Amino acid sequence: MRIFILVLSLMATIGAYAQQFTVAGKVSDMYGVALVGSTIQLGDQVSVADLNGQFIFKSVKEGKVDFQIQFIGYQSIRQELNVTKDLTLDFHLKEDNTVLDQVVVSSKGVQTIKNTEKISNQKLVENFSGSLAKTLENVPGVNAMVIGAGASKPVIRGLGFNRVAVAENGAKQEGQQWGADHGLEIDAFSTEEVEVIKGVGAIEYGSDAIGGVIKINNEKVPEVHSFNGSATIFGKTVNDSYGASLQIKAREDKFFFKFKATAQDYGDYRVPTDQIYYLNTNIPIYGRRMKNTAGKNTALYGQIGYVNGKVKNILSVSNVYDKSGFFPGAHGLPSIAAVADDGNHRNIELPNQSVNHFKVTNNFSYELTENSKFNVLLSFQNNKRQENSLFHSHFDNQEAPSVNPNLELEFNLNTFDVAAKYEYLSPNNHKSTIGVQYTYQNNTIAGYGFLLPKFNRFGIGAFATHEHFVTDRFTWEAGVRADYAEIHIKPFYDNVLYDYLRDNGHSHSFAADYAQRSHKTDKDFTSFNAMIGAKFDYTDKIKLAATFGTNFRFPTAIEMASNGVHHGAFRHEKGNPNLKPEQGVAFDLRASYTSENFNTSISPYAYFFSNYIFLRPSGKFSVLPDSGQIYEYSQSQAFISGFEWKVEQRFLQSFVAEGVFEYIYNRQIANGKKGNYPLPFSPPMNFFGQLKYEFNNWKAFTESELFVNGKWFAKQERIAQGESITPSSFSLGAGFTSTIKIGKVAARTSLLATNILDRKILNHMSFYRPLEIPELGRSIQLMIQVPF
Repeated sequence: MRIFILVLSLMATIGAYAQQFTVAGKVSDMYGVALVGSTIQLGDQVSVADLNGQFIFKSVKEGKVDFQIQFIGYQSIRQELNVTKDLTLDFHLKEDNTVLDQVVVSSKGVQTIKNTEKISNQKLVENFSGSLAKTLENVPGVNAMVIGAGASKPVIRGLGFNRVAVAENGAKQEGQQWGADHGLEIDAFSTEEVEVIKGVGAIEYGSDAIGGVIKINNEKVPEVHSFNGSATIFGKTVNDSYGASLQIKAREDKFFFKFKATAQDYGDYRVPTDQIYYLNTNIPIYGRRMKNTAGKNTALYGQIGYVNGKVKNILSVSNVYDKSGFFPGAHGLPSIAAVADDGNHRNIELPNQSVNHFKVTNNFSYELTENSKFNVLLSFQNNKRQENSLFHSHFDNQEAPSVNPNLELEFNLNTFDVAAKYEYLSPNNHKSTIGVQYTYQNNTIAGYGFLLPKFNRFGIGAFATHEHFVTDRFTWEAGVRADYAEIHIKPFYDNVLYDYLRDNGHSHSFAADYAQRSHKTDKDFTSFNAMIGAKFDYTDKIKLAATFGTNFRFPTAIEMASNGVHHGAFRHEKGNPNLKPEQGVAFDLRASYTSENFNTSISPYAYFFSNYIFLRPSGKFSVLPDSGQIYEYSQSQAFISGFEWKVEQRFLQSFVAEGVFEYIYNRQIANGKKGNYPLPFSPPMNFFGQLKYEFNNWKAFTESELFVNGKWFAKQERIAQGESITPSSFSLGAGFTSTIKIGKVAARTSLLATNILDRKILNHMSFYRPLEIPELGRSIQLMIQVPF
C-alpha cells in the first residue's frame, strides 16, 4: 500500500513539474531599440528588461495569467496569457504621445522616481511657438523668458539662465546662457523627443542643473530597411513669419542616416500698444510694430549611425544660425528719432545680434554582457555671438576700429566634452550606473565695447546611482556626485577709459583702478552632492514619488569678472571674483490619481540655498558715461517653494477639460528683513485651462481636434530690487488640428490663434519687460506637415 501511495505521489510530482513552463521575451520600441528597464509583470512575478530588452520567467504554472509591460513614455501592454507551453514573445511598444495641445502635458501617473514630462516631436511641431523654450512653456513648472518673437530661454520653477541644463544627445548645451537677450540655439523641428526633468533627479548632469534638465533625444534608430521623412511649412501673422522644415531618415541593415533642415524668416512683430515708457521718455510705436525686431534663422542637422548587435555608434553634426534686430528706441539712451518708420518691416538694421552654434557629438555604446553596457560620449561645440551697433564711443578719445567698426561685443566660446558611463542591471532587479565627465572651455572676445574678459575653464565630475526595483509597486534610488573645476580669467586694462578719466580731472590712481576692467583671477571649486528618492504605487490608480538631495552650481565667468555697460540688460554689471559655489538642498514630492476618464497630480517642492548668486543694485553710480547705477553680483541665502497641479477630465466621450495651476514663492534671506527681497524674474501665480473636442473621423479628416483655452497670470507684486510690478493678465487662444487625407497624402494640419482679444499683456519674465513692451499681439499660425 505504501509503495502504491509513493508511486502516485511521484507521478503527481512529475505531472506538476511537467506543467511548469518558461515565458521569455524582448521589449523594444517600434524601431526595434531595446527598452532597457521596462517593468514586466506576470501574475505575482516581476522582472525588469535587461540591457538587451530581454526578460525571462521560469517555473510558470500552466493556465491563464495576467501579463503587463510598462515603460515611461510608452503605451503600456496589458493582456491575459494562456500558458500551455514554453513561450518566447516579442513586444514593440508605441510611444505615448504626451498631450501638449497648446499647453498641457499629461503623463498618466508616476512611472519613474524622477519628476519628468515627455513631449514627442509631433506635439512640438503642432504647437510650435517660435522657439523651443516657448513651445515648452506650458509644461507644468516651465516658463519661457521671451526675447521678441523668435527667441526665448527656458525657466524651471523660477530658475533660469545657468540654473537649467539643456542636454542634446547627452551633451550639455554650452553658449552664453547668462544673457537674457538671446535664446536657445536648438532647432525645435529637429528634436525627436524632449524630456523635462524637474527637481533633484538631475544628479547626472552636474553644475547648471539646479532647476532641472531639458533632455533632448535626437538619436532614435530608424527601422531596418526603411526610408521616410516629412516636409513642413508654416506661417504666422503677428510678425509675417514663414518657414519650412525638411526631415529625412533611412536605414539599410546596420547603417542609417538622418538629414534635417529648417529655415525661418520673420518681420517686425506687432504689439497692442501705441507707445512705451523708458527712462522717463514716451517712445511711440508706429503702426503698432516694433521697429527692427525682424530676424531670420537656419538650422542644419546631419547624423550617421551604425548598429550591429552589441555595438552602436551615432555621429551627429549640427549648425544653428540666428540673426535678429534690437529695438533701437531703447538700445542705450532713449531715442524717438531711431524708431521712425522706415517703410520696411523685414530689414535687420543696426543695432542687431547674431549667434552661430556649431556642434559635433559622437555616442558609442557597447554591450559587454546581456546585463551591462558601456557608453562613451565625445562632443565639441563652438558658440560665436556678436552684438553690432553703429560705432558710438562714450569717450572723446576713442576711434572706430579699422576692421568691423560696428562690432560692439563678440564672445567666441569653444567647449570640449568627454564622458564615459557604465550601466549594470542585475538579475535580482538592481540597476547601477557610474560615470565620469570632463569639460574644457576657452572663451575669446572682440569688439569696441567690453563686458566679459577672456577665460579658460575646465571641470571634472564623477557620479554613481543605484536603483532597486523592490516590487512592482516600490522602487528606490540613491546617487552621489563629486566635482572639481578651475577657472582662469585673463586681465583686461582699458587704456581708452584711463585717458578719458584723466582728461576729466581724475587722479592717476583713480583712473588706473577703473581702467583695470578685469584682474587676473585663478579659482578652483569643489562640491560633493547626494540624493535619494522612492516611488510607491499605493494602488493602480494612486501613485506617489519623492526625492530629496543637495545641489550645486559653480560661479560663471560673467558673475566673477563682468565689468561694463550691457545694453542687452540695460545696466552696468560688475562681477565679484570672491563668489563661492551655490549650494543648496531640494525636496520634491509628487502624488497622482489616474482613472479611465480622470487624471490629476500635484507636485509640491522646496529649495534652500546657502549662497544664492544674484545681481544687487550697489547704490553706486558708474563713472562710465550713460551707464547709471552699478549692479554687482552678490550672494545670500535664498528660499524657493511652490507647487504644480494639473487635472484632466474626459466627459461625454469626446470632450476633454484640462487645467494647470502653478504657484511659486521665493525670497532672499539676508541679515535683517529689509534685505529679504524676492528673487529676480519670478513667475507669478498662473492658471491655464482648456476645453477640447475630439471629432470622429469624417471623410478626409481624421484625428481632428478643436480646442479653446485661456491663460491667466496674477499680478506680480513680489519683485526684486530694480524690477517693476507687473499687472494681472489674461490671454485667450483657440485651435484646430487634423490629419487631412488627399489621395495617398496625409497632411497633418494645425491652425492656432493666440491672444485673440489682442490685449496688452506684460510678461514678468520677458527681456523687454523693463521697457514696458507688451507681449505679441493677436496672431494666427498655420502649420502643415506632410510625411513621406
